[in-house]
Formats: sequence, C-alpha cells, structure tokens
Amino acid sequence: MKKFIFFITLCSLYNNLIFAQDDDLPYLSDDDIAALEMSLPYDMPEIPSSKIAENTTEAKHDQDEKDISRLNTSMRIFHLLILDRSACSSDADITKIDSANILYKYKDGSKGYLIAIYTSPQKGPVFPQLPDNSYIILNLTTVHRATISDYINSNEFQRFVTNKRIISEINDVIRN
Repeated sequence: MKKFIFFITLCSLYNNLIFAQDDDLPYLSDDDIAALEMSLPYDMPEIPSSKIAENTTEAKHDQDEKDISRLNTSMRIFHLLILDRSACSSDADITKIDSANILYKYKDGSKGYLIAIYTSPQKGPVFPQLPDNSYIILNLTTVHRATISDYINSNEFQRFVTNKRIISEINDVIRN
C-alpha cells in the first residue's frame, strides 16, 4: 500500500513538472492575438431601428407560416395529457381549452393524477394552461387515433392506470 501511494505521488509530481510553465510569457504572441481579433469596418452604414424591426417582423411572420405548414392542419390533432397533481391545490384542473374539444377527462381524487384527451382545431395545436406545481407525466400529440389507442392498451399505461373502467372509457372515446 505504501508503494502504491508513493507511486501515485511520484506520478503526480512528474506530471506537474512536465506540464508546468515556468515563465510568464503568454502562449500567443501579440501578432497571434491581433490576427485572431475581428474588427468591423468603421464605414458601415447605420441601419435605422425601424427598418430592423420591420425586417424582424417579416422574418417572424415567414417563420410562423413555415411552422404552421409543417403541421398537417388538414387533420384533427389528438392530445393525450397525463399530469401528476400531488403537489397542486385540491381539485386543480387544466384550463384554456374549449370544452367542445375535450373528449375525455378523468381526475383521480382531489390531488391524484389527471388524464385528458382533447383535440386541436385544424388551425393548429392548442395547449392548455396547467395547474401550478403540476408535473407532466405524458404529453402525446398525434394525428392518428390509433397511436393513442395503442398507448392506452400498452403495458406501460396499464401499470399506471389499473382501473379497467377508465381504460374502457378512453378506448370508447378514441374509437368514436
């Protein structure tokens, strides 16, 4: 054991001697530093801030259109949301979703989990306002009902939700 400690100490000292720099010279010369610095030309025309804001607004609008076009908005979007509400106030719930879009909602007790299945209109996805201190367990978004149905019937979900009535109700909602 003493030989091992001596060996480690010797290796440590040897490494410090090899890699230690014994002078105060910088690793880069002044010429090297000057070559790395980038300077902007002083004769650049100044762009008015209104023009910058105008270009930024146009770019944001173009990006929004691209984002929406990537969504398959010709189809309804289905959401499966599972929240842990154990740190929330009693009977905490999701808000900011039109009740006509909510297909199914189940709250387990006053502070248990919440399962919600809702749809987004064809103009794009809708995201609910979550209760304070809630924790998202699952947020599944798809245009295919079968994806949600497959997850509901999976072993992972059925280990989490053991009540067969809830699973049956969700399957009925997804089928219709």
